[in-house]
Amino acid sequence: MARFSALDEARPGYAIINPTANAPTANAEKQRHGRDEKGFVILQLAGKSLRSDFTRFVTATTASLMVFSLYSMVDGLMVARGVGEYAMSAVNLAIPFTNALFSLAILFAVGTSTIIAIYLAQEKREEADRLFSQNLVLLLGIGLVITVLVFVLEEPFGRLLGATEVTADYVREYLFGLAPFSACFIISYNLEVLVKTDGCPRLATICVVTGCLANCVMDYIAIFWLDMGVFGAAVATGLSQLLTCVIYLRHFLSPKCSFRLRRFRFDPHIYKRLLPIGFADGVTELCNGLMILLFNRTVLRCIGQDGVVSYTVIAYVNTLLINLMLGVAQGSQPLVSYHYGKGEGGACRKLLRYGLVTVAGLTVVCFAGLYAFAPQIVRLYLADATEQLVEYSVFAFRRYSFSYLMLGFNLFIGGYLTALERAKPAICISTGRGLIVQSAVLLTLAGLFGGDAIWLTPVFSEGAVLVMAVLFLRRNLAQFSANGQNG
Repeated sequence: MARFSALDEARPGYAIINPTANAPTANAEKQRHGRDEKGFVILQLAGKSLRSDFTRFVTATTASLMVFSLYSMVDGLMVARGVGEYAMSAVNLAIPFTNALFSLAILFAVGTSTIIAIYLAQEKREEADRLFSQNLVLLLGIGLVITVLVFVLEEPFGRLLGATEVTADYVREYLFGLAPFSACFIISYNLEVLVKTDGCPRLATICVVTGCLANCVMDYIAIFWLDMGVFGAAVATGLSQLLTCVIYLRHFLSPKCSFRLRRFRFDPHIYKRLLPIGFADGVTELCNGLMILLFNRTVLRCIGQDGVVSYTVIAYVNTLLINLMLGVAQGSQPLVSYHYGKGEGGACRKLLRYGLVTVAGLTVVCFAGLYAFAPQIVRLYLADATEQLVEYSVFAFRRYSFSYLMLGFNLFIGGYLTALERAKPAICISTGRGLIVQSAVLLTLAGLFGGDAIWLTPVFSEGAVLVMAVLFLRRNLAQFSANGQNG
């Protein structure tokens, strides 16, 4: 997930990813390597046309996110086929744990990358090296503490996640396999963001793909060859994260890197500046995990363990759909920010139109396909389940899928407003759909109408947030025009 602190005009068709103003013009030699004369990243934006730029950026971002979403889907599918549907639901119960790890990773990654970028722009190479090294050691320590806490508090932690008598052993096995790699999860995402800051987005993509493929292979070996069950699936996922860490660290130990490991004196004061930068993104990721936790516990209370199995199938498909739509939102953000920075309101409005049309097309295709092929998708995960459970899961899936008619628009509008530096409405949209509105709707429907109504929760919550998002968009576009943007 690329972050852009600012986009300064370098020359026609280019932007320098630089949080400071008045960046120097890049010389020809370093431009060929994608850097300006201070070693800062140059992002080529303008191609043959605005539409071609949009297609190029969105396609690349979407592909990367879709690959990343395969991590959890592969775990779930192989556990379901190799162990059983209740083991698969246990993997879903543990997802808030991995969400918490990634929220920590994002919290530190966004701030660290921004400040390191500022240091590099100011030619403070030593400060950048020290912050990079200090942050790496701190994250390693946090990961080790989390590992110890999981082992010491495994029983209450399992209950918190919603483990029952049926799933308790599976949840314990999965957490025990995952916990030793807590530091790898946190560090891997940090290094992914910092690799992009260092001007190597291709390496980040290679690492994501490599990690996913390794996870698939090791999952299969652990579950079907070694008969390691849920524990094996967790270890396979952890080892794939360790592998990506090793690849990233090789890069940062190379002489080509703009910042690298060096001795440092721990400076806690830097985190007063660093943590607020990544707070919004970290909280958003944490909200996703909390929502899964709340949904799991509510389904368990109102429907039972079979309901959790049904929700697990939905959650895997939901992750895929979210990443597909996020690809459109995140892929278009640098383009929107670039043209906004140049005062080209007409281009920004065109990008808005391209994005909305793309989301609309994907929405229709995805909803129609998922609704029509719901039985086949459910049976892919629940091949050995009872016919009653399969039928109920199809029923729940189809109800839930109506939310996909609105999901993409909310994600895109939130991303678009972020690119226009409208942080407050963007945060309202993301936290609204991610936790606040959805949790309120969930508890209301469960309390008033009982179990089956739960599956309509995202339909009502996404609908309510969409109304809010459209109002935010209209108001900010009006301000956009009033502030003198052309178009």
